[in-house]
Amino acid sequence: PAPRAAWGSASAGSSAGYSASSSGAAPATAPSSASTDVGVARAAGARGALRVGVVYGGELSALPVHPVNVVPGLFAYLAAAAPGSRILGFQDGPAGLLSRNCRELTAEEIWGSLNQGGVQLLRYGTCSPGGFSPSERAEEARQAAAVCAAERLDSLVVMAGPRDLSWAAAIAVWFAEAECPTTIVGVPHSKNLSLYVPRFMPVTLGFDSARRQLSEVAGNIVLDSMSSRKYWHFVRCGADALTLEVMLQTRCTLSVLTMEQRGDAAKREKEERAPLLDIVDRVRDVITRRRTNGRASGVVLVSEGIIETRPEMETLKQELVELLGRDPVSTCKPPAITEVAGQLRTASSKELFKRLPRVVQMSLILRRDSSGMPLLPTDLEGERLVGRFVEQGLKAQQAMTPGPVPRFAPRFHVVDLMGNDPLPSPFDCALGYLLGHTAAALVCERRTFYVASCAEMHQPVEQWEPCAVPFSFLYPSSEDEQAHALHCNREPENEVPKTGWMLRQNLLEVHRHFRDVWVECNAFKSPGPMQFGDDGQVGPQHERPFSLLAEYMSVDELKQMVQPMASLPPPLQVSTHPLVLRDIRVEQNLSALERRRRTYQPCLPRFLRLPLRAQVEEATPKACSSTTELSQSFPLTMEQDSAVQILPFSEDGEPAAGRAAPAQAQQPGPLRVGVVFASNQAPGFHNVVAGLFDYLTQQPRACEVLGYLGGFEGLVKGHSVVVDGGMVDQYRNLGGQDMLCQFDDPASLGFKDHLKAVVATVATHRLDGLVLVGNLPSQCDAAFVAEACAAEHLATRVIGVPVSLDCNFPFVQQTAGFDTICRTLSHYLGNVGSVAQTSGDRWIFVRTMGDPWSHIAVECTLSMMPNLVLLSGSQFFGQSMVNIVRGICDVIVQRHEAGCDYGVVLVPMGFVMDITEMRLLFAEIMEIMANSHYESSWDAIPNISSKLKPQMAALFDVVPRDVQYEICFGGRERGTNKIDLSAISTDRLLLRFVEIELQRRRKLKVFTEDFFRGSCCPMVYQARSALPTDFDCDLSYTLGWGAGALVSLGKSGLLVHAGGLDRSVDEWRLGGIPLTSLLSAEYDEDTREHRIRPANVQLLKQRGIVRPFTRLPRPVERTPVYHGPVQFYGTAAALPMLRTTWYMANMPIQDPTEPLREIARLCSELQSTMAQARNESTLYAVNSLLSNALSVLESYRHLSDKTRTTTRSLADVPIEQMPDVWRTKRADSPPR
Repeated sequence: PAPRAAWGSASAGSSAGYSASSSGAAPATAPSSASTDVGVARAAGARGALRVGVVYGGELSALPVHPVNVVPGLFAYLAAAAPGSRILGFQDGPAGLLSRNCRELTAEEIWGSLNQGGVQLLRYGTCSPGGFSPSERAEEARQAAAVCAAERLDSLVVMAGPRDLSWAAAIAVWFAEAECPTTIVGVPHSKNLSLYVPRFMPVTLGFDSARRQLSEVAGNIVLDSMSSRKYWHFVRCGADALTLEVMLQTRCTLSVLTMEQRGDAAKREKEERAPLLDIVDRVRDVITRRRTNGRASGVVLVSEGIIETRPEMETLKQELVELLGRDPVSTCKPPAITEVAGQLRTASSKELFKRLPRVVQMSLILRRDSSGMPLLPTDLEGERLVGRFVEQGLKAQQAMTPGPVPRFAPRFHVVDLMGNDPLPSPFDCALGYLLGHTAAALVCERRTFYVASCAEMHQPVEQWEPCAVPFSFLYPSSEDEQAHALHCNREPENEVPKTGWMLRQNLLEVHRHFRDVWVECNAFKSPGPMQFGDDGQVGPQHERPFSLLAEYMSVDELKQMVQPMASLPPPLQVSTHPLVLRDIRVEQNLSALERRRRTYQPCLPRFLRLPLRAQVEEATPKACSSTTELSQSFPLTMEQDSAVQILPFSEDGEPAAGRAAPAQAQQPGPLRVGVVFASNQAPGFHNVVAGLFDYLTQQPRACEVLGYLGGFEGLVKGHSVVVDGGMVDQYRNLGGQDMLCQFDDPASLGFKDHLKAVVATVATHRLDGLVLVGNLPSQCDAAFVAEACAAEHLATRVIGVPVSLDCNFPFVQQTAGFDTICRTLSHYLGNVGSVAQTSGDRWIFVRTMGDPWSHIAVECTLSMMPNLVLLSGSQFFGQSMVNIVRGICDVIVQRHEAGCDYGVVLVPMGFVMDITEMRLLFAEIMEIMANSHYESSWDAIPNISSKLKPQMAALFDVVPRDVQYEICFGGRERGTNKIDLSAISTDRLLLRFVEIELQRRRKLKVFTEDFFRGSCCPMVYQARSALPTDFDCDLSYTLGWGAGALVSLGKSGLLVHAGGLDRSVDEWRLGGIPLTSLLSAEYDEDTREHRIRPANVQLLKQRGIVRPFTRLPRPVERTPVYHGPVQFYGTAAALPMLRTTWYMANMPIQDPTEPLREIARLCSELQSTMAQARNESTLYAVNSLLSNALSVLESYRHLSDKTRTTTRSLADVPIEQMPDVWRTKRADSPPR
């Protein structure tokens, strides 16, 4: 974990100086001149020891944030002002107080919680339902007074949000009327800014941590969308205030706010149109506008409650009451969902009800509140509903427009979950410590009915003004309360209203100013991970929340801070048909961390700055067991495919006197090298270009680097741009892929026409070198490009660079990007695990990127220890849905019996292909849709389901409704009919089956409690465009430098790779292996063809490796570990353990390069020895031994191939074959 101890005293100077006002009605502010806790306490005079109770309040369904540092601040002040004081903690919130469930908190555990996230000291809970007047809470107040008297409490400090502070206010009034000596002090905290008092409480504790965490995630997503031409990301962040804050921090395309939409709806021209349709139309219009101006992707932030607060939902509830009554369960058997949908009165209600998830439909039918109105679940998935409505609107609009239909691929993200319990920001650490001091001062001054707060938080910490306001200040004016009640569709009540929907007027003005600008262009910003460092400082003013700065700054000042450079340079035109534009990132508009990261100078092995040579290896490893088939597809490149090692030109590492290195030889004309981003987003692409450019510009020969825009599309169509020093410096060490972009069209050079176009482009541009950067399938394309160039007698040298999320290259110790992905995902997963642990009653299913044997999932499991990780071919689960669900439920029940009703289940994206039933279902649906045409609509799903076989139809009927849509219409992969796995919500699918199985076990009396609550949190796109770690910056820069060296040395058809990565950078080795060594050939007995495929490496299948999970606790006993965000500076960034991974440590065991060198050496010695043999019988004996050895090895190879065919996982069997060009016809060869 990142070092956090330095933040403990950050606010001590100001917060210790509280001075209570003599007036009980007015806010009490403090002077800012006091310096230390002890000094102020002594100045106030010694006091007797006090006994103080603390309560954590919060609604379980809302997953409240942890009031960081409040208790340590309270304890520190009391230790100085009233030595010997005791702090008693009440478990489970107000209920724990009433039941006297308390314990004394020790100094060790209090200081152990300093600057940490998660509820470590106490469990939280909320008050019981009911009103909040003193008379309505009189019985609870009597019980609380009795407990306070029994524990001899001088004061009770309640740390909570609006609801439980309302309860505390009622108890405080009753205590005062009953002359109870215990005082009541409140400490507000809310991630959604649900409490607001002008000047005295501009932001709440927890808001800054939440907005920093969510801004990091949203910033990665917006950068991911810049390199895409199809994905629209719908991201749910939280309440309006938090959503608007994240919107301004990342400058995303559009935000959908509940309050703003209600205001806009009042001005709509056609009163008969419902507000929800206005939202859908506005998002649809934005998508259409951006397509027109060359930007076919974007990010939409959606506030929570966007569906619940719509008038359509109120109308639907009223119609359901008219149809079913106020108690449908007691009157008759609950009607079927289809029956209810057909009997609804209005078309808008039918449409909305049909789009709702099945669990929401059943809740509306069966559940009622105290007034008899239908109840909604806590999670309506508003981002999915809005996105699906928009998708249907676009399809209806396109049906009336002639021409090709642009692809719209929505992706949905629930990131508000990660804002509940992140590692607290330095700002919140200081604020919490200050509020603890302020609460302690209120306790010592015997103040009651006060809430601790702070003013002037836009200033340096030393100038903050601790203060306290009466509970009554938390209630807005009657006019505001009426507006809030109208917003929430309820009458005003005696509860502190949540103000998360109330937006600062200045921020709204800024949002309106930039709203159209950000629709017309991409001005995205990625704030990056929170940095702590070692200096203990909160940070400069520009890093404070905009919601805070809006209290003190003008609109013009805020505009300058939100987007410093308003006029952007003209975009770069990628293509004309269709129009595609790439916006340019400018330094002034980058985040502070991005600007700082651009100055980082990647480390490079020292020998690479010397004149270099390429030494041919004596033996070259091959992934394919038989190279005969490969030789027929690669007759030219296979003749000269030998691995090389890049070494300094002289043996001693210094330039040799009197001779020049080959790389320095002068040749006529400039060296022209093209570079292509050949696969999807991964951290490190930009630094490969930087390394390549820097190497070439340091050579005596003039050079020119051409970047092909849009990936293979630019290479096929010849769309290029000259890469100069300014462009390279603009993207150094930054995440994303938007320097050159990659549009997945085509995603592969899988057809001969594509290869011919590539060769034509290479010849037209007279390229001396072509560098393809990407994953393993893209390097298979690079092998074909190298062969095609050789066939056309082009001198172009084709070099591959491994940058990939999956890290599955043969003979490559680790790919660039893998370290960043694993560390970023471990941070997010640790945060989710902390949320689950804090809640105490929630299981979270997380879907990440990766294939069924995902190395990412393995590394994240070792890092943060989820309770379960689902991988291919697991002996624990098997491969059937029944076994998988049974295994998950067994662990859930066992943890429940052990008293732990929470956990994390990690599911790689590709795992769904390892489930037998799902593969059969996918195959049937693909067959049905291939033989008939179906409109992409919800109404078509029943028609598809009716054509399934009975078993598959029964399975399909249980699948969540939106997952059904994803399977049928979620998109196809690589221009084929293969289902796009990134569109399938495997987490939601498994959660649905787990819920059904647990309900079945409950009915069978295996257990009686209804304890299970599940949530889903997809993390497929959140880390692909993250800021690269120092290790990945160094590795990708080194690989780019090595690619330039291989081009200069005249080498072609090679993949540059680095070894010795577990040592210091100066000890890294650099070399090249033939691209054909990465391929395998499999014979298809039906078509009598050999299919050429990338030879994926899955370490979990290999022998001789250290099994990754043997040292972990059993799944039932695991507790999630939270390491915090990636650090680039300070002590935490320099830990050596952060530069190694399980894959890196185990991959050299699978790399035969070193054993092959030893075998070559032994064979050479044997040949030299036998050349001197004088006895003919000795020669014969050695010859026989070697022949027999070859025969044994050949037999073992055939046996290994047969075993591999019969024991491989289902996930290895493709539903659909690869494109035609990756086939070698063998009509004359008999089937094996």
